[in-house]
Amino acid sequence: MMNRQIVLMCVFAVASLSLTACEEKKKDKTNETTAEATTPDTTPAETTPKEEAKPQGKDEAAKSIIDPGDEKSGAVTHAIAVLHPTKDNSAAGVIRFEETPEGLKVTSEMTGLTAEGKHAHHIHLYGDCSGDDGKTAGTHFNFIESAKNPPKDIKRITGDLGDLTADKDGNAKSEKVIKDATLHGKFSILGRAIIVHEKANNHDHPPIGAAGGRLACGVIGVTEVQ
Repeated sequence: MMNRQIVLMCVFAVASLSLTACEEKKKDKTNETTAEATTPDTTPAETTPKEEAKPQGKDEAAKSIIDPGDEKSGAVTHAIAVLHPTKDNSAAGVIRFEETPEGLKVTSEMTGLTAEGKHAHHIHLYGDCSGDDGKTAGTHFNFIESAKNPPKDIKRITGDLGDLTADKDGNAKSEKVIKDATLHGKFSILGRAIIVHEKANNHDHPPIGAAGGRLACGVIGVTEVQ
C-alpha cells in the first residue's frame, strides 16, 4: 500500500512539473510575439536608387543641334535662306550664315533687284513668306531685345544686315559680320525670315529704317557645312 502511494505521489509531481514548464514556455512565446508586434522595425527598407538626369550645361542647352536625335551630332554652324520675289517683283537670291568667333558672318547674293543703288535687307520676326507682299514675315527681329516692343529711345535699326548695292544689271553681293546675331539660344535667327527692301536704310528712322516695299522673302534654315 505504501509503495502504491509513493508511486502516485511521484506521478503527480512529474505531471505538475510538466504543466508548469509548458505554461512558462507558452508565456515566453506570448511575450516574444507581443514584443515583435510593438517594437518598431528600424531596419531601413531597401529602395531602388533613382537614376538622376544629368544636368545640361548652360552652353550645351543653348546650342541648336544639327540632328537632335543623335548624341554625337554637332551644333549648327551654318544656315541658309533662299529668297523668292514678292508679287510683281523679280528679286531673288541666297543668303548664307556662318558662326565665327567674331560674330555671325552673312554672305548675300541677289539678282533681279529693281533699281541700281542700295537695298536694305533685314531679318524679320516670323519665318512666314506665304503672303504675296512679304508682310506675313512681320516686323524686324531684334537680336537682343523684344522685336515687337523695342525701347522707345532705340537708336539702331533692328535685324539689320546692312545695305546691298545693286549694279546696273540688278545684281548685288555683300559680306558682313553681325556681332549680335546668332544661330543659338534665346535669340537664334533660325526659322526667321529675311526681307530685301526697295530702298536703303534710313538711320534717322530706327528701328525699322523706312526702307520701303518688300522685294523678296526667304526663311532661314539649317544647312550642311559648306
